[in-house]
Amino acid sequence: MSNHGLRGIFAKKGQTFRTFYLTPDMQAEVGGVMWDASGHNITRDTVAMIQGVIPTINWQPGHTNTANPGAGQTEHQNAAHTDATNIVASASYGLYGHADAPRLYMIIDPLCPWSIRSLQSLQSYVESGQLQIAIVPISINDYENNHASTPAAQAMLSVGQKQMIDIWRQIIVQNHAPSDLSLTETSGAKLQLNLQKAHMIGLRGTPTIVWQDKQGASHVQSGLPDHLDQFIAGLKS
Repeated sequence: MSNHGLRGIFAKKGQTFRTFYLTPDMQAEVGGVMWDASGHNITRDTVAMIQGVIPTINWQPGHTNTANPGAGQTEHQNAAHTDATNIVASASYGLYGHADAPRLYMIIDPLCPWSIRSLQSLQSYVESGQLQIAIVPISINDYENNHASTPAAQAMLSVGQKQMIDIWRQIIVQNHAPSDLSLTETSGAKLQLNLQKAHMIGLRGTPTIVWQDKQGASHVQSGLPDHLDQFIAGLKS
């Protein structure tokens, strides 16, 4: 596959997936995700056809959550009002945005590039008062970053709800947990709680978002929708 003059290489080892882009002279490679000028995730679209890369979460109350690996996009299904949203609402999370704005729960690995990009994509909606993000830290990328995700997530869970976004921003800049922040005794238990809640809704990757629409129905989706304006307008106030 070729995008903007770079040749894309998809590599798989066991359950680990990586994407690389080769420079035109074929002498160097760049690992990561490619975005276009409008903020669209080119890499996600390109690899969606590869089985097992983009998970689909089907939420059916009273049944086990399943993944449809062959789907090109992650679907979001209606759920009972008391299900997915209430599950993540009982996790440990930070709050970013005005209290009166519609709330979106976002389960993230603090060092996941897609989680970081999603935060950047939603920032203008938060700053304009259209959205509040409930940030639910977990750690699933330790195998990719020499076990840096777990202490980073625990660092976020060692501060108050309003301070968590600031700690995450430090982590994004430093690419690891702040060295001057002491982890609380409860941060490990909070992380395990969040991982349990993530497992309960069938999470397979980060970020995963959970929300209620204007009719009060719960939805679960891996990644952000393409049309954010329309999506934000449909959240329960």
